[in-house]
Amino acid sequence: MPELPEVETVARQIRSQFLNKRITEVIAQPAIIFRDITAAQFASELAGKKLDAVRRYGKFLFWQTGNLFPMFHLGMSGIFLRDKKLSMYPQHIHISFEFEDGGNLYFQDARKFSKVYLLRQEPDFDNLGVDPSKENFTLINFRKLLNLKKMNIKTLLMDQKIIAGIGNIYASEILFGCGIRPTRSADSLSSKAAERLFYEIKRVLNAAIQRFGTTYTAYRTVDGSAGTNQNFLKVYQREGEPCIHCGRPIKKIIQNSRSTFYCPKCQR
Repeated sequence: MPELPEVETVARQIRSQFLNKRITEVIAQPAIIFRDITAAQFASELAGKKLDAVRRYGKFLFWQTGNLFPMFHLGMSGIFLRDKKLSMYPQHIHISFEFEDGGNLYFQDARKFSKVYLLRQEPDFDNLGVDPSKENFTLINFRKLLNLKKMNIKTLLMDQKIIAGIGNIYASEILFGCGIRPTRSADSLSSKAAERLFYEIKRVLNAAIQRFGTTYTAYRTVDGSAGTNQNFLKVYQREGEPCIHCGRPIKKIIQNSRSTFYCPKCQR
Protein backbone atom coordinates (compact mmCIF):
# COMPACT_ATOMS: atom_id res chain seq x y z
CA MET A 1 0.00 0.00 0.00
CA PRO A 2 1.35 3.45 -0.83
CA GLU A 3 2.49 5.18 2.35
CA LEU A 4 3.36 8.79 3.14
CA PRO A 5 6.47 8.98 0.88
CA GLU A 6 4.65 7.55 -2.14
CA VAL A 7 1.61 9.82 -1.75
CA GLU A 8 3.88 12.83 -1.18
CA THR A 9 5.77 11.98 -4.37
CA VAL A 10 2.52 11.85 -6.31
CA ALA A 11 1.33 15.13 -4.77
CA ARG A 12 4.55 16.93 -5.71
CA GLN A 13 4.51 15.65 -9.28
CA ILE A 14 0.85 16.53 -9.87
CA ARG A 15 1.50 19.96 -8.36
CA SER A 16 4.52 20.59 -10.57
CA GLN A 17 2.79 19.49 -13.78
CA PHE A 18 -0.85 20.54 -13.39
CA LEU A 19 -1.21 23.23 -10.73
CA ASN A 20 -3.24 26.31 -11.80
CA LYS A 21 -4.43 24.59 -14.97
CA ARG A 22 -8.11 24.28 -15.79
CA ILE A 23 -9.72 20.87 -16.11
CA THR A 24 -11.65 20.95 -19.38
CA GLU A 25 -13.07 17.43 -19.31
CA VAL A 26 -13.38 14.53 -16.88
CA ILE A 27 -14.33 11.00 -17.87
CA ALA A 28 -15.11 8.73 -14.92
CA GLN A 29 -16.06 5.07 -15.21
CA PRO A 30 -18.54 3.68 -12.68
CA ALA A 31 -16.63 1.75 -10.01
CA ILE A 32 -16.77 0.95 -6.31
CA ILE A 33 -13.91 3.40 -5.69
CA PHE A 34 -16.34 6.36 -5.70
CA ARG A 35 -17.67 7.16 -2.23
CA ASP A 36 -20.82 9.20 -1.59
CA ILE A 37 -20.92 10.32 -5.22
CA THR A 38 -21.44 8.66 -8.59
CA ALA A 39 -18.77 8.60 -11.27
CA ALA A 40 -20.99 10.76 -13.50
CA GLN A 41 -21.49 13.39 -10.78
CA PHE A 42 -17.77 13.44 -10.01
CA ALA A 43 -16.99 14.07 -13.67
CA SER A 44 -19.62 16.73 -14.30
CA GLU A 45 -18.85 18.76 -11.17
CA LEU A 46 -15.10 18.91 -11.78
CA ALA A 47 -15.26 19.80 -15.47
CA GLY A 48 -14.31 23.44 -15.95
CA LYS A 49 -12.68 23.78 -12.52
CA LYS A 50 -9.11 25.00 -12.05
CA LEU A 51 -6.63 22.98 -10.02
CA ASP A 52 -5.87 25.53 -7.30
CA ALA A 53 -3.96 23.34 -4.84
CA VAL A 54 -2.61 19.81 -4.37
CA ARG A 55 -2.09 18.67 -0.79
CA ARG A 56 -1.49 15.54 1.25
CA TYR A 57 -2.28 14.44 4.79
CA GLY A 58 -1.09 11.03 5.92
CA LYS A 59 -1.93 8.65 3.09
CA PHE A 60 -4.64 10.93 1.66
CA LEU A 61 -4.16 13.13 -1.39
CA PHE A 62 -6.61 15.99 -1.92
CA TRP A 63 -7.00 18.81 -4.39
CA GLN A 64 -8.71 22.17 -4.23
CA THR A 65 -10.69 23.05 -7.34
CA GLY A 66 -12.63 26.21 -6.59
CA ASN A 67 -15.09 25.30 -3.85
CA LEU A 68 -14.67 21.55 -4.35
CA PHE A 69 -12.10 19.21 -2.84
CA PRO A 70 -11.50 15.91 -4.70
CA MET A 71 -9.85 13.50 -2.25
CA PHE A 72 -8.09 10.22 -3.03
CA HIS A 73 -6.88 7.30 -0.93
CA LEU A 74 -4.75 5.11 -3.17
CA GLY A 75 -5.60 1.84 -1.44
CA MET A 76 -3.35 -1.03 -2.49
CA SER A 77 -2.75 -0.23 -6.15
CA GLY A 78 -4.10 3.21 -7.04
CA ILE A 79 -1.75 5.30 -9.20
CA PHE A 80 -1.86 8.53 -11.21
CA LEU A 81 -0.26 8.60 -14.66
CA ARG A 82 0.22 11.54 -17.03
CA ASP A 83 0.34 9.32 -20.12
CA LYS A 84 -2.11 6.54 -20.89
CA LYS A 85 0.64 4.68 -22.75
CA LEU A 86 2.44 4.23 -19.43
CA SER A 87 -0.40 2.09 -18.07
CA MET A 88 0.02 -1.67 -17.84
CA TYR A 89 -3.72 -2.02 -17.16
CA PRO A 90 -5.54 0.59 -19.28
CA GLN A 91 -8.80 -1.29 -18.74
CA HIS A 92 -8.55 -0.25 -15.09
CA ILE A 93 -8.24 3.48 -15.72
CA HIS A 94 -11.25 4.80 -13.83
CA ILE A 95 -10.79 8.58 -14.20
CA SER A 96 -9.34 10.64 -17.04
CA PHE A 97 -8.66 14.36 -16.56
CA GLU A 98 -8.00 16.58 -19.58
CA PHE A 99 -6.46 20.01 -18.94
CA GLU A 100 -6.69 23.24 -20.92
CA ASP A 101 -3.14 22.92 -22.27
CA GLY A 102 -3.87 19.47 -23.71
CA GLY A 103 -2.21 17.59 -20.84
CA ASN A 104 -3.86 14.56 -19.32
CA LEU A 105 -3.89 12.81 -15.97
CA TYR A 106 -5.25 9.31 -15.41
CA PHE A 107 -6.24 7.51 -12.23
CA GLN A 108 -5.90 3.74 -12.36
CA ASP A 109 -6.61 1.04 -9.78
CA ALA A 110 -6.49 -2.58 -10.87
CA ARG A 111 -7.56 -3.92 -7.47
CA LYS A 112 -10.20 -1.25 -6.76
CA PHE A 113 -9.34 -0.79 -3.07
CA SER A 114 -8.83 2.95 -3.52
CA LYS A 115 -11.37 5.54 -2.42
CA VAL A 116 -12.39 8.69 -4.28
CA TYR A 117 -14.44 11.47 -2.69
CA LEU A 118 -15.68 14.89 -3.78
CA LEU A 119 -15.95 17.11 -0.71
CA ARG A 120 -17.71 20.47 -0.34
CA GLN A 121 -15.19 21.78 2.16
CA GLU A 122 -11.51 21.23 2.91
CA PRO A 123 -11.02 17.98 4.86
CA ASP A 124 -9.92 18.46 8.48
CA PHE A 125 -8.77 14.85 9.11
CA ASP A 126 -9.95 15.00 12.72
CA ASN A 127 -10.28 11.22 12.64
CA LEU A 128 -6.57 10.81 11.90
CA GLY A 129 -3.49 11.24 14.06
CA VAL A 130 -0.65 13.66 13.56
CA ASP A 131 1.15 13.70 10.20
CA PRO A 132 4.93 13.26 10.78
CA SER A 133 5.73 15.95 8.20
CA LYS A 134 3.63 18.65 9.88
CA GLU A 135 4.83 21.28 12.35
CA ASN A 136 2.80 19.87 15.24
CA PHE A 137 4.76 16.61 15.07
CA THR A 138 7.24 17.63 17.73
CA LEU A 139 9.39 15.59 20.10
CA ILE A 140 7.32 16.74 23.07
CA ASN A 141 4.05 15.71 21.41
CA PHE A 142 5.56 12.44 20.20
CA ARG A 143 6.59 11.45 23.71
CA LYS A 144 3.00 12.02 24.81
CA LEU A 145 1.73 9.79 22.00
CA LEU A 146 3.91 6.90 23.18
CA ASN A 147 1.99 6.79 26.44
CA LEU A 148 -1.48 6.94 24.93
CA LYS A 149 -2.17 3.22 24.84
CA LYS A 150 -0.68 -0.09 25.94
CA MET A 151 0.48 -1.44 22.59
CA ASN A 152 3.68 -2.55 20.93
CA ILE A 153 5.64 0.18 19.22
CA LYS A 154 5.18 -1.10 15.66
CA THR A 155 1.40 -1.21 16.07
CA LEU A 156 1.47 2.35 17.42
CA LEU A 157 3.53 3.62 14.48
CA MET A 158 1.04 2.08 12.04
CA ASP A 159 -2.13 3.19 13.85
CA GLN A 160 -3.46 5.94 11.56
CA LYS A 161 -5.50 7.40 14.41
CA ILE A 162 -2.25 8.08 16.29
CA ILE A 163 0.27 8.80 13.51
CA ALA A 164 -1.00 9.28 9.95
CA GLY A 165 1.08 8.06 7.04
CA ILE A 166 3.37 5.26 8.26
CA GLY A 167 2.66 1.75 6.98
CA ASN A 168 4.27 -1.66 7.17
CA ILE A 169 7.40 -0.98 5.12
CA TYR A 170 8.50 2.18 6.85
CA ALA A 171 7.56 1.01 10.36
CA SER A 172 10.01 -1.90 10.05
CA GLU A 173 12.72 0.32 8.57
CA ILE A 174 12.29 3.05 11.19
CA LEU A 175 12.53 0.64 14.11
CA PHE A 176 15.62 -1.01 12.69
CA GLY A 177 17.25 2.36 12.15
CA CYS A 178 16.94 3.31 15.81
CA GLY A 179 17.57 -0.16 17.25
CA ILE A 180 14.15 -0.75 18.83
CA ARG A 181 12.51 -4.17 18.72
CA PRO A 182 9.03 -3.99 17.17
CA THR A 183 7.45 -6.04 19.97
CA ARG A 184 8.45 -3.57 22.70
CA SER A 185 5.68 -1.75 24.49
CA ALA A 186 5.56 1.87 23.36
CA ASP A 187 5.39 3.18 26.92
CA SER A 188 8.53 1.25 27.89
CA LEU A 189 10.83 3.41 25.78
CA SER A 190 13.30 5.58 27.61
CA SER A 191 13.48 9.30 26.89
CA LYS A 192 16.60 8.77 24.76
CA ALA A 193 15.00 5.88 22.83
CA ALA A 194 11.92 7.98 22.14
CA GLU A 195 14.12 10.78 20.85
CA ARG A 196 16.03 8.38 18.54
CA LEU A 197 12.75 7.04 17.23
CA PHE A 198 11.34 10.52 16.62
CA TYR A 199 14.28 11.61 14.48
CA GLU A 200 14.46 8.26 12.69
CA ILE A 201 10.83 8.64 11.60
CA LYS A 202 11.70 11.93 9.96
CA ARG A 203 14.94 10.64 8.44
CA VAL A 204 13.47 7.47 6.93
CA LEU A 205 10.40 9.19 5.48
CA ASN A 206 12.37 12.11 4.05
CA ALA A 207 14.94 9.77 2.48
CA ALA A 208 12.16 7.75 0.86
CA ILE A 209 10.56 10.90 -0.55
CA GLN A 210 13.88 11.91 -2.09
CA ARG A 211 13.98 8.48 -3.75
CA PHE A 212 10.40 8.84 -5.08
CA GLY A 213 9.04 6.12 -2.79
CA THR A 214 9.24 2.35 -2.62
CA THR A 215 8.06 0.16 -5.51
CA TYR A 216 7.42 -3.54 -5.08
CA THR A 217 4.44 -4.16 -7.32
CA ALA A 218 1.83 -1.57 -8.32
CA TYR A 219 3.17 1.78 -7.19
CA ARG A 220 4.49 4.11 -9.88
CA THR A 221 5.19 7.83 -10.00
CA VAL A 222 3.07 10.12 -12.18
CA ASP A 223 5.77 9.82 -14.84
CA GLY A 224 5.35 6.03 -14.85
CA SER A 225 8.69 5.23 -13.27
CA ALA A 226 9.29 3.10 -10.20
CA GLY A 227 10.53 4.57 -6.96
CA THR A 228 14.05 3.59 -5.92
CA ASN A 229 13.78 3.38 -2.14
CA GLN A 230 13.39 -0.42 -2.30
CA ASN A 231 17.09 -0.54 -3.16
CA PHE A 232 17.95 0.95 0.25
CA LEU A 233 15.74 -1.10 2.58
CA LYS A 234 17.63 -2.68 5.48
CA VAL A 235 15.15 -5.25 6.84
CA TYR A 236 11.83 -5.22 4.99
CA GLN A 237 11.37 -8.41 2.92
CA ARG A 238 14.89 -9.54 3.87
CA GLU A 239 13.98 -12.52 6.07
CA GLY A 240 16.98 -14.84 6.47
CA GLU A 241 19.43 -12.40 4.91
CA PRO A 242 22.33 -11.10 7.03
CA CYS A 243 21.89 -7.90 8.99
CA ILE A 244 24.01 -5.14 7.47
CA HIS A 245 25.41 -4.34 10.93
CA CYS A 246 25.93 -7.63 12.78
CA GLY A 247 25.48 -10.35 10.16
CA ARG A 248 22.72 -12.16 12.07
CA PRO A 249 19.80 -13.33 9.89
CA ILE A 250 16.88 -10.93 9.66
CA LYS A 251 13.83 -12.38 11.37
CA LYS A 252 10.19 -12.22 10.31
CA ILE A 253 7.23 -12.32 12.68
CA ILE A 254 3.52 -11.58 12.29
CA GLN A 255 1.97 -8.68 14.17
CA ASN A 256 -1.72 -7.87 13.70
CA SER A 257 -1.76 -10.04 10.56
CA ARG A 258 1.12 -8.05 9.04
CA SER A 259 4.70 -9.16 8.46
CA THR A 260 7.37 -7.52 10.60
CA PHE A 261 11.08 -7.71 9.83
CA TYR A 262 13.82 -6.98 12.35
CA CYS A 263 17.30 -7.94 13.56
CA PRO A 264 17.12 -9.93 16.83
CA LYS A 265 20.57 -8.68 17.88
CA CYS A 266 20.58 -5.02 16.86
CA GLN A 267 17.01 -4.27 17.97
CA ARG A 268 16.29 -4.49 21.67
